[in-house]
Amino acid sequence: MAFKKGKEKTGGKVKGTPNKLTKTVKETVLAAFNDLQQDPKANIMAWAKEQPTEFYKIAAKLIPTEVNANVEVHKKELPPFMRSNESES
Repeated sequence: MAFKKGKEKTGGKVKGTPNKLTKTVKETVLAAFNDLQQDPKANIMAWAKEQPTEFYKIAAKLIPTEVNANVEVHKKELPPFMRSNESES
């Protein structure tokens, strides 16, 4: 049976659901990471102290690069630092 445009999706996995292998790998890596944190010579704090540049490269990737904000202006007059010099002459 051919696909008909406009027909709703039936069956298959729900959008955004990770496949079983991805889920298993993530859980296994997380378990290994948590086990390593018990060893003071092999935990992330020890590594970060030995390799601060590499640690900060990873940490920088965790900082959000986009901020969503709504700004409302209640005062029509600009603060002094935003006024142009032309209006002073």
